[in-house]
Amino acid sequence: MNPLTRIFCFFAIFIVATISVGYGQGGPPGMMRRPPQERVEQFKKIRLMEVLQLDEQTSIKFFARYNKHSESFRENRMKRNEALDQIALLRKTNASDKDFEKIIQEVRSLDAQLTDVWLKYLDELSEILTTKQMAEYLAFERNFTQNLRDLMNEIQKERESRRMR
Repeated sequence: MNPLTRIFCFFAIFIVATISVGYGQGGPPGMMRRPPQERVEQFKKIRLMEVLQLDEQTSIKFFARYNKHSESFRENRMKRNEALDQIALLRKTNASDKDFEKIIQEVRSLDAQLTDVWLKYLDELSEILTTKQMAEYLAFERNFTQNLRDLMNEIQKERESRRMR
């Protein structure tokens, strides 16, 4: 196992362990220093630095843009989810097509905004990252969540198999 894989596994196990200790096994939430989502985000940043092989100066520029746009993405997703929640409520009340059309337009507008934010973000990143780093970043973004989910499932299966023994 290469050193980067060991580091990745270590942090993933740490995240899973702290999540399960703090929440999954009834531990008090106050014992957690940060919410699990924040710890995953920190882990993601560490992995990004490794994968992109960022020097200190580039790292500072990259994460300034990353943090700014992450907040924009988060806000947009929250608004979109709220609109989708409104659709769910409208479905329960047998609302008119006009009511649905209004919310559907809002969702489409939010999706267009998200696309614009993403494209602007990629343009900004291309100013500081090399072409290869951009390619690595795009692949990383696509794979990170699934890889983390797979790793957590693997750890959970390992725990279950240990309990069965």
